[in-house]
Amino acid sequence: MRRIGWLGLALLAVAGLVWLASSDLTAMADEKTVEKTVEKKAVAEEKAVEHGYLGATACKICHKKETKGAQYTKWLASPHAHAYQTLLTDESKKICKKLGIKEAPEAAGKCLKCHVTAYGVKAELLGKKYDKTEGVSCESCHGPAADWKKPHMKDPETAAKLGMIKPDDEKMCMGCHNEESPTYKPFKYKEKLAAIAHPNPMKADKK
Repeated sequence: MRRIGWLGLALLAVAGLVWLASSDLTAMADEKTVEKTVEKKAVAEEKAVEHGYLGATACKICHKKETKGAQYTKWLASPHAHAYQTLLTDESKKICKKLGIKEAPEAAGKCLKCHVTAYGVKAELLGKKYDKTEGVSCESCHGPAADWKKPHMKDPETAAKLGMIKPDDEKMCMGCHNEESPTYKPFKYKEKLAAIAHPNPMKADKK
């Protein structure tokens, strides 16, 4: 009887240890689940933030200076700056007619989504100086600047958290430069990127 008693106690002790171990594992699993949930929520909230658009002229005051690379001037001379104006041409009207688009090119969503900055964005997110006739401007590639404009020159990390984008591959360009475009031609990314390059020489000197 004593042997059975001791054996029973030993089994109970082992069972207790197994239960404690399983409880710890369950707790750890629960903690990881909570962590993942919190992380997913944070990412979702970050994506849900809607930043406002200022328009290209908001960048002009600093980025027109030769010492900083004259990015605004270079953009102004590029096809991107005239993307909206091309919709007003007879050629664009012919393309719309051929595609069966009833609206005028400058009013058709299929055209505007790639010929203006911030197409389809809520009106309240468009600043007073926003102008669709600026075509494909700074914020089309670098993100809406209302929140990151001030910190982006001195604090790139904060600017990135506030919506600033530094395009580093061709995915963004291919969103419009693809076969869906009625005037599409094989898109040579590196060649086109070089054509619109606008580096800041002041930053290059610091490297």
